[in-house]
Amino acid sequence: MDDQYFALAYRGEARCPVFLNGVLHEEFAEGAFDRPMTYGWQHDAPGQGPPGDLPAELWLVTKDRSYGFDFHTAFGGHVVSAGFLELLRAGDTGDWQVSRLQVVSAKGRPIPAKEYYFVRFPRSALLSTERLVDLERSRIDLRRDGQVKKVWELRFAESPERDFFLLDSVALSGVAFCSRRFAEAAERLGPKGVEFVPLPGIGSLQSA
Repeated sequence: MDDQYFALAYRGEARCPVFLNGVLHEEFAEGAFDRPMTYGWQHDAPGQGPPGDLPAELWLVTKDRSYGFDFHTAFGGHVVSAGFLELLRAGDTGDWQVSRLQVVSAKGRPIPAKEYYFVRFPRSALLSTERLVDLERSRIDLRRDGQVKKVWELRFAESPERDFFLLDSVALSGVAFCSRRFAEAAERLGPKGVEFVPLPGIGSLQSA
């Protein structure tokens, strides 16, 4: 079973930065890059109420000159290309929300980029680390309270039965996982800025 699932890792390529030097806003206005992101749809933490729904459209205001990636984790969700979004829609990927992105410079001018969307999985859609992860066969450093601190090797105790998913562990909050079927479909897309690392060897990856 371990060879049937993959973690999405960052792959350095042209127009695929490690860090998106930008901000998300519900509309563009002068000085938008320097304004904080304070929206009800951002917050989804334990003990808080559910976040608001994403608006139909958001603005990614950036100081990067161009983008060519297909998947990037940022802003508490994922910025994905139209092609990657179709993969999510075609598979068993649980519940998530999506907003179309207008990608512009800090001055409001469109930059060279693919058609992008912001996708967000609420906490209620995350899969249980306690249920899915085989602690005995995995190599994981735990904190004193039993929470996951660092994952060196990861093995599942049972099939997640999703094509694309995230786990509810804080230590793995930036890591997206997918099935072999999803990874093979994505490879046919020729994705930029992301590669698929088979379990269990995810300890050294930089998440996409």
